[in-house]
Amino acid sequence: MKHAHMLCVALALSSGSLLAQTTFPLQGSLKKTTDRTPVDFANVLLRKPADSTLVVGTTSNELGAFRLEAPQGTFLLEIHALGYKPFHKTLTVTGALDLGELLLTEEAKELSAVQVTGRRPIMLRKTDRMVFDATQIAPAASSALDVLRQTPGVNVSDDGISLIGKGGVIVLINEKRIRLSGAALISLLRSYSQSDLEEIQILTTPPAKYEAEGNAGVLNLVMKKVKNDFFGGSLSPSFGVRRNLLRYGLNTSLNYKKDKVTASLQLGGGKADYDGHMDTYRYYPKQSSYYSSQTYYKGKNPYLNLRAGLDYAFTPELSMGFNVSYAPEEDNTRRENDSRDWRVLSSGAHELLRLLPGVADETDKSRYTTANVHLEKTFKSAPQRRLSWDADYVGYRSQEGRNFTSRGLTPQGAPIPGTDFHFDALTDQHTDSYITSLDYLTPLGKGTLGFGAKGTWTRTTNRSDYDAKSSMGERHDKIIFDEHVYALYADLKHPLSDKWNLRTGLRMEYTHTAGENNGRQLKHLRSYLNIFPTLFLGYNPSDRHAFSLNGTVRLNRPHFGQLSPFASYENQYTFMRGKEDLRAGKQAQLTLGYTFLGALNFQLSGRYLWDGIIQVIRLDPKTNKGSYTHDNAEKALTFSLENSFFFNRVSFFQTYISQRLWYADSKVNTEATPTYGGSSFGYGVNLNNTFFFNRSKTFQGTCYFYYRTPSYAWGIRSGHTIAAGGGLAYTLLQGKLRIAMNANNLLCNKSLMDIETPNYRMHVVNENSVPTCTLRLTYSFGASIQGKSERKSAQELRSRM
Repeated sequence: MKHAHMLCVALALSSGSLLAQTTFPLQGSLKKTTDRTPVDFANVLLRKPADSTLVVGTTSNELGAFRLEAPQGTFLLEIHALGYKPFHKTLTVTGALDLGELLLTEEAKELSAVQVTGRRPIMLRKTDRMVFDATQIAPAASSALDVLRQTPGVNVSDDGISLIGKGGVIVLINEKRIRLSGAALISLLRSYSQSDLEEIQILTTPPAKYEAEGNAGVLNLVMKKVKNDFFGGSLSPSFGVRRNLLRYGLNTSLNYKKDKVTASLQLGGGKADYDGHMDTYRYYPKQSSYYSSQTYYKGKNPYLNLRAGLDYAFTPELSMGFNVSYAPEEDNTRRENDSRDWRVLSSGAHELLRLLPGVADETDKSRYTTANVHLEKTFKSAPQRRLSWDADYVGYRSQEGRNFTSRGLTPQGAPIPGTDFHFDALTDQHTDSYITSLDYLTPLGKGTLGFGAKGTWTRTTNRSDYDAKSSMGERHDKIIFDEHVYALYADLKHPLSDKWNLRTGLRMEYTHTAGENNGRQLKHLRSYLNIFPTLFLGYNPSDRHAFSLNGTVRLNRPHFGQLSPFASYENQYTFMRGKEDLRAGKQAQLTLGYTFLGALNFQLSGRYLWDGIIQVIRLDPKTNKGSYTHDNAEKALTFSLENSFFFNRVSFFQTYISQRLWYADSKVNTEATPTYGGSSFGYGVNLNNTFFFNRSKTFQGTCYFYYRTPSYAWGIRSGHTIAAGGGLAYTLLQGKLRIAMNANNLLCNKSLMDIETPNYRMHVVNENSVPTCTLRLTYSFGASIQGKSERKSAQELRSRM
């Protein structure tokens, strides 16, 4: 706490000299006239009445609040915000002045039953984030997940969400952390319709209040505000085909807001069948041996997702709420494996030694359970001041049954004695996390200062039981892993002038780890203290130009699977294990950005990674077994230049193009293997087109294309990547019914990866991106609660008369 106190004092002193003694504080908050929601990023200007000379100016924050220092006198207050009518008011400043709530009226006009409210830029660079207008980036999408698929730089797969070239992200909805991952997160985002989503924010420089973990920052999904005195929602069934396999789902959302109560419910479920092919080829030059493995897998994945929330406003300044999530799923997979051992002759020819056919059946039943309680207090006397408290519970349960049977055969197909291999294992994992945080935001001069504290307590218990009939014999392994993270942080956001903005922060994290392996204390686990600075400097010489410079340091903690020393067998010659003494990987990044007219964007960045956690393959020459072991083995340096452009100058067509050119140099070095790695240039392009087939824009079509050249990263050289698809959407019944058909991966290729070290060469062919077609219907409904009550009262009155 001593360090946090000193940090807050230092940040406060850095801005104290900016306050002039001859000025008085002038503050207020901007709200929308219709539903009193905040109006952020509005220009608040104070001018002289005689000649309209600008005296001072500022912008409203995410709460719609603004604060500036004004001299004594009479001035004209002028407020401008995209999509709103200009606001003017004459006021006299003789001392501190609180204007309270100022209401802005939307500037709207109706065209052929389509409501157009101003024209927002599709891309906007704010202090610490890139903001995309979800209604324009993917107007033909049917769900929030489909919008993310078409958002430049965002990669969506069945396993989760990441940013292209950067890795995984922390996902927020309305600034609240969504503590789900993988298929559970995908299912939740599928339950939100496209009409629910307002903005997609990519926090390029996450404030210090967010965890330092994750190398790609934060992805915040901003949902549209629920109207007051309203009950409604949407219902969305979907049907799909992946190659010749069926998928189906049903998602619904309900929203309620009446006076002090706001409630929401998202419910989704379905079933997805899948299949794929993965081939691995390994060559060991020292042993003159060659190993090939071809695996075909097919599975079924039923899933369910439930999320509910309730908020109650005791007063306009004090509110409390909670939300819960429950996401069970089951994954049933059958693998058929054809492995073969070869001897490499001096001539280079391969001599087949033995065949190793195998079959595996795997069942994984898992579920996420999350709960959140939050309390928020604002202050009428200071709209920018806010106190918030959050408490979270995250529970994860996974019960995985695995069995694998294989036998060795001669090249002629005769059984080889002593080569049969079999295991039957049951793995049961429980992970429980308890998290609490306290945040305080307060005005400081013309800016704001935020600081807080956070604690996370996590325990993972994993038990693996091998049946007595297994080739390894009966075995019972149990590991307990505890991780506690304590954090203090502070953020300063301050306008240096009407053109320059500064945001800086500092986060201190202490991580303590402990555990047991079959009753034995894990002695090599590490506890460590880290400090993470963040910096953003923005320069806006006019409404047409925006420059930015930001830097941050991120952390990648090893997770339980990377620390567990237990072997997990794929077959008798390939198994994976963790390493107890892994350190957290770290990454520093510096980025220079420029945006022109909210449509043309350039970004130049450099990134350095050290102590990166990767899997290193080791071969035992006596047994010919290959082990995949995690290690702090990678150092990487990456430079990239990104460019994106949005065009919508014609009424029937819009396009978004993003490109990325990068250079990466990656080195892998461990005690057991010599240094290896490589460097390469890479290029990627993402093209999203939308066509409007009628004047009212109710009939739309989309197509996308993505291409990436071969590149080198994480010790792996990957091949060409191509993906393309499209869709059609039609809206009718005055916007209540939406019919959308999407086709993904119509043009795609197999994923190719190569790893080359002094000890081995490995080539992997992965085929899991196959054409998928989906038909989705979305019906939206809702009405004013008060209107229903009034109509009911009128009917009762008429019946009496």
